[in-house]
Amino acid sequence: QTVGHDWAIDLLNHALRNERLAHAYLFVGLKRVCKDTLATEFAAALNCTGQEPPCGECPACRKTLGGAHPDVITIMPQNGKIKIEQVREMQRQMALSPYEGRLRVCLISSMHLATTEAANALLKSLEEPPARVVLLLTATSIELLPPTVVSRCQVLQLRPVAGDTIQHTLRRREGQNQQQAELLSRIAAGRIGWAVAAARDAGLV
Repeated sequence: QTVGHDWAIDLLNHALRNERLAHAYLFVGLKRVCKDTLATEFAAALNCTGQEPPCGECPACRKTLGGAHPDVITIMPQNGKIKIEQVREMQRQMALSPYEGRLRVCLISSMHLATTEAANALLKSLEEPPARVVLLLTATSIELLPPTVVSRCQVLQLRPVAGDTIQHTLRRREGQNQQQAELLSRIAAGRIGWAVAAARDAGLV
């Protein structure tokens, strides 16, 4: 579960409760600040059937968080790039009606690695979004994206997570002692995803 980005979680929950969803969201932040985690949890929330989305327990949440929901299309960089062929295949799938959920969700991780052709192809979907589709993009910096893409998304600029929050998470969730939690928190410099991974793998420290 995402930690340290409460304002973003509150904003997304408010949009869900009031059924005022944007057709595209852009999660921006440092590498390993958990923007992809937050985007995936929001993808689960969009089709969650529980009382408090994302409940993490309903079939839709379990499938989404496990990478197996038929209505959640995920694009990851191939050989360091998001390619036009990937975007076009996503667009073909976006044109289909949802199989199981209310919405089709398209998650593009590391959009800043998209080729110019891929970014231009995506613009069509951002300008004329299909019905019942929500696009979720993640990137390390707005400056690395075409302004035309950024302007068509609701941008969530994720800030580095406070050191105290990282320490608390490492102690409570990862069983780290105070000294180790403080050390990892300092090295992490706000990147909570890095800190958690480091706590689980001493080889990263």
